[in-house]
Amino acid sequence: MRAARCTNFISQAMRAGGWKMTSGSFSSRKDNKKWFHASHTWTTSYTWAGAENWYWFASKHSKRTKMLNNVWKMQSADVLQADWKRDGIIDHTMIVTKKSKGEIYLTYHTPSVQNKKLSTILAKYPRAAWYAHAT
Repeated sequence: MRAARCTNFISQAMRAGGWKMTSGSFSSRKDNKKWFHASHTWTTSYTWAGAENWYWFASKHSKRTKMLNNVWKMQSADVLQADWKRDGIIDHTMIVTKKSKGEIYLTYHTPSVQNKKLSTILAKYPRAAWYAHAT
């Protein structure tokens, strides 16, 4: 697991939006079918703060998200993940916080950024692989 503050931020947003945590414990924290936050980092599930692990939990095991075939189809509260190097490992997680005049705006943590244009992000990282989740 690559610990990512960005994914912790998204997990907090999903929980605030109504996602229920699964049951889990220290011994099940590496299980991508579990999604939970505990009192310490070392007792929290990998899916809570690991971008790659969150992807497997959200889209494959729990089916809480549906993959979109185009990033421009995202709506408010949808999640965008990036594989910066196209090495098959998801590195970053962002959430759609606004749509206006045909533009999608994303907010994320590490670094803390609010309402950055999707077009700007795509232009900055032309070689990245993108994973858009409808929530």
